[in-house]
Amino acid sequence: MTIYEGESVDTKDDWEEKEQIVLSDYKTKEEMHALMVEKGFQLKSKEEIEAMKLQKQKEAAEEKKLKAEKSEKRRLEYESRQKERRESEERTMKLQEEQEAMKKEEL
Repeated sequence: MTIYEGESVDTKDDWEEKEQIVLSDYKTKEEMHALMVEKGFQLKSKEEIEAMKLQKQKEAAEEKKLKAEKSEKRRLEYESRQKERRESEERTMKLQEEQEAMKKEEL
């Protein structure tokens, strides 16, 4: 784990590496938690962790919904373009047939 020090979250480019810690050196959850508290992290309660998980699940579900809506919109637009293309081709063929019929009548 690398710990950085800096003035602001907005200026991450200005942050300097403060310390590197080899996490595999810590064998138990308690040792890891003690390290994190020592470095300024705060252990979250089970309720806070559950709330964060639920929020992430909601965000993921909303993102999935938006992607599905976007995909459906693209599919409908594609189908509309295909329909317009077919109708245009049919009109063109009809005009060509009418022109050929008129030429035959002239002969």
